[in-house]
Amino acid sequence: MKHLSAQLGTRFGSFPMASPQAGFSMLEVLVTLVVLSTGLLGVANLQVDALRGNQGAYLASVAAQQAQDMAERMNANPAGVMANQYDVIDASIPDIEVNCQSGDCTPTQLAQFDHNRWNTSNQALLPNGAGQVAEISAGIFLVGVRWHDRQLAGASGWQTGTDAATACGEPAADTRCFFLRHQS
Repeated sequence: MKHLSAQLGTRFGSFPMASPQAGFSMLEVLVTLVVLSTGLLGVANLQVDALRGNQGAYLASVAAQQAQDMAERMNANPAGVMANQYDVIDASIPDIEVNCQSGDCTPTQLAQFDHNRWNTSNQALLPNGAGQVAEISAGIFLVGVRWHDRQLAGASGWQTGTDAATACGEPAADTRCFFLRHQS
């Protein structure tokens, strides 16, 4: 009978014992990197979408504040409202004759000053920002603010023939509109 070797590290004669595996194979590492990379790209995409949403919400908030600002300006000048001076506020920035912050103004001059300051502020705070006011019936006004929004991807934020079109003008590509009703 053959004698089996009892040497350490061998089994059944001359066959070496399998040693336990230590570490990871290259394939396991590559699969792990692909899965991890895909997950991180997904998280980064969610972060970018969240930032875009936050920017859009911020601009809508600024537009709401600007529309409220004009409503408050109209409340501060009831004689100008009664003289229909706020019906003619369009998206332009008119020249002003008198600085009403440093001197006395007539209601007409104050309305023109408000128009200038409001649309100057709209343009500074919002991308391509502009505002206009339209009287829709006796003493009831639509105060609208519009701005450029790349997220619309060529679409308009409102439709023709709506209150938004009355308040913000005809729809334009990549443009949003915020408006409020104001009664004086």
